[in-house]
Amino acid sequence: MGYYKEYEDCLEYIDSYWNKTIHKSSRKKIPFPKIKIPHSYLVPNKNKFNSIFYWDTFFMFKGLIGTKHAWIMKEMVNNFIYLFNKYGIIPNSNLHGLTNRSHPPFLTSMIMDTFNSFSQKKKRWLIKDFTYQIKSLKRKIWLKKAIKVARKEYELVWLDPDGFYNHSVKGFKLARYGDGDIGYSHSSELESGWDFTSRFYNRCSDFLPIDLNIYLYKYEIDFAATSRLFKEFKNEEFWVNKARIRKTEINKYMWSKEEGFFFDYNYQQKKQSSFLSLAGFTPLWAGIATKEQAERMVKKLKKFQSPYGLFITDKESLPKPIDGSKIDKPFHPAIKEIIEPKQWDYPNIWSPLEYLTVIGLLRYGYLDEAVGIMKNSIAAHAKLFRKYGTFFEKINGITGDKTNNFHYENQHGFGWTNAVFYRYIKILDEINNNSQIIEDDINKDEVNILNHINIY
Repeated sequence: MGYYKEYEDCLEYIDSYWNKTIHKSSRKKIPFPKIKIPHSYLVPNKNKFNSIFYWDTFFMFKGLIGTKHAWIMKEMVNNFIYLFNKYGIIPNSNLHGLTNRSHPPFLTSMIMDTFNSFSQKKKRWLIKDFTYQIKSLKRKIWLKKAIKVARKEYELVWLDPDGFYNHSVKGFKLARYGDGDIGYSHSSELESGWDFTSRFYNRCSDFLPIDLNIYLYKYEIDFAATSRLFKEFKNEEFWVNKARIRKTEINKYMWSKEEGFFFDYNYQQKKQSSFLSLAGFTPLWAGIATKEQAERMVKKLKKFQSPYGLFITDKESLPKPIDGSKIDKPFHPAIKEIIEPKQWDYPNIWSPLEYLTVIGLLRYGYLDEAVGIMKNSIAAHAKLFRKYGTFFEKINGITGDKTNNFHYENQHGFGWTNAVFYRYIKILDEINNNSQIIEDDINKDEVNILNHINIY
């Protein structure tokens, strides 16, 4: 029996839940503080998170590819383009109070997913029945316009030459998370998507994060790949060189030869963090690691493995208890805030970073490890679905059950969990059928560019 049949009830729920989170465009006024967007849109769930969210959308796309709901992907990319053109940034969400803060950048990945999803002759890109050649031309025109906006976002927001978003750090060619209003650590951590975590020691703005710089490396690879598609070979070499530079900087500041892993870099203290998190596996997802690095990184998997998937961080990296008896009481709340458990810490399991880790393992040929994680994950989420009738934003990796509430109530629905569950089923069935696995997750042109940079 295939995975689809075994988990058919879960997949039927996921398919039906998209109808609750996909909203058609409307001319009606929407209540403040939401920003009106011109196209149909997708939200993570129908409860707390009923606005669009930048990085959530990338992961939700993984559950839309190849389904009847895939049409919303182009609509969402167009919404992000609209927001960038209007505000000069892709906000964390379409809420007025968030227009000076972004989210982990995945625009080029969403553009490429959308373009590749509709590049087969059997797929319908336009409602009208034009010839395939005309539709192909229109796809490429759309791609070129979308990538042009992504380049502006990359240059103006993430390279941040004017320092408005507090993303650039003098003396470094790598980026940090920030905020256009204040640039403080709290708002930087909100922009990171890891709100909140012990990973940054409550000082997110002091770090050059490994995952952010991997996502920007992926931008450079995507720019090179699209330049090749349009036969703009000088531009291709320009972006290949940008990627080479970032790769060199990442290895210089973030690769630990001693630990055999990638870490965030504290530019204030001029040293690597020692905090182990799944963010350190993102170089596998983007193809930046060498085979030798990958071999050493995979040895760290045991620190994250749970019977239900992968812990988001290593337990041993968390703060140790502090004896507060010798510390004045007025300092206790600040200390408690630093050492208390946070939702993006062990023992919680989050589908997004787990997914990136799995795809990275598959990219480098660690099939058994990837399959084991996917099997554990879908079994755990299916068990919870059959118990509660829903999927959760995150789960507890010790109990295999839903988590406690943190700074907001535990959310259910849920966009990226549903999408990753669906994607795992697709990949596992493809592996069982000896098909070309993860063809929707790794772009062929991207692999060619990576080969050109001598990654492998």
